[in-house]
Amino acid sequence: MKKVTLLAAGVLAAVAAAPSANAYTPNAYFGGYFRSGVMSKRFNKSDDLVHQVGRLGAENDTYGEIFLGTDVANVDDTVWSVNSRIAVSSQYNRDWQSTNNVVINNDSVSTDNVENTRFALREFNLTVKGLLDFDKDATVWAGKRFYHREDIHVTDLYYWDISGMGAGVENLQVGPGKLSLAWLRRDDGQTYVDNVDSSVKKNGFRSAHIFDVQYDFPAWDGANIEVRDTFLVPQRDNDSTTKKYFHPENKFGKSNIFGVELGQGYSLGWHKTVLKWTHGSTARWVKFGTEAWFDDTGASNKANRYSIYNFGQMNFTSNFGMFYTLNFTASKNYDANKTNLKNDRAFQVVVRPYVQLTKMTKVLVELGAYTETEKDQDGKSTTRNAQKYTVAYAITPDASNFWSRPELRIFATYIHGKKDGMQSVDVSSWGDRAQNRNFLVGVQAEAWW
Repeated sequence: MKKVTLLAAGVLAAVAAAPSANAYTPNAYFGGYFRSGVMSKRFNKSDDLVHQVGRLGAENDTYGEIFLGTDVANVDDTVWSVNSRIAVSSQYNRDWQSTNNVVINNDSVSTDNVENTRFALREFNLTVKGLLDFDKDATVWAGKRFYHREDIHVTDLYYWDISGMGAGVENLQVGPGKLSLAWLRRDDGQTYVDNVDSSVKKNGFRSAHIFDVQYDFPAWDGANIEVRDTFLVPQRDNDSTTKKYFHPENKFGKSNIFGVELGQGYSLGWHKTVLKWTHGSTARWVKFGTEAWFDDTGASNKANRYSIYNFGQMNFTSNFGMFYTLNFTASKNYDANKTNLKNDRAFQVVVRPYVQLTKMTKVLVELGAYTETEKDQDGKSTTRNAQKYTVAYAITPDASNFWSRPELRIFATYIHGKKDGMQSVDVSSWGDRAQNRNFLVGVQAEAWW
């Protein structure tokens, strides 16, 4: 106890002796997000399925984030802030969900992920506002952060997300708009092959250097335009042994993502239209996802992907509204020596209308459908599709507001999927015997603050 008391006294003394520039009462920020609930059966929910047909009534996990931030100094009109975010995720309906990845069943011990709870450090960064004398509204930052993530809420789809460790400056006033510049880097795994004996392989790293430029400016009344370009450059493992004796199993090159976004507000609500072009080795895996991951096979080095997103919210009356999203994407120019894929295309529509019943209750309906077609080098096509229908009764503080949270929902969901007349989307309730249809009922809570 003496040690604790002495430590506390030391901390207080250090604070008291700190420069007067830091001696002020800081602003503290606490926020977060969570969702959790119960379903009538175990459900093999996947992120892809949620992105494709919508999230309402199709999320079986417990997920949460805790955000803590504070202004730690205020000197000469500059505000220095430290921000952090911890995330936690667990699946399945279990009481004890530990972090050691061990399952105990019938007195036997095996490694599995059923009991596993995952924690992740999502953000830890420093921001300084007012540091630039020529633009006091600009912010300089460094560290790990969510960086200008762009999402479509009803599908939980981040169509632009390069979050990670980096540095930059944002909201610089340039002409009529705001300019943001950032450099981030991501380290991922990659397989390397011995220069002499190709049967000898080892795991290594390759880094993705990410350079991002974004310019936002007002257009006509109620409209805003965002022009953005992200350039990704892979860098092989710089370990001395790897560089000298090993080479990458597959060679893949740079990638560039260019997009234009138009946001428009009007009397009924708002909508956004996004046009994106991706060229290079991140073009393959993103029919319904972010283009921040390289195709390690090297098949996408010269590939192109074209994507159109249109989504928004409309309030037809004071108690009747809807959120919708329409997305189309297509790609081509894959290397026939690396993959059998020649091109692909996909289309998605998800609508979530709602009707307010009382001050704190409403009925939600979410209808989602997607279809995708892949053509191989021989001209053969494979088609997959899925549909989801969800009805929910929700209780929330302001039922007239689509974004009102917390929200408690009672729902029923029917999901159906097929591939050329057969199963394509695993919507099963248990095991490896995949079904192409499923019916679920449940209760879910969701909140952000």
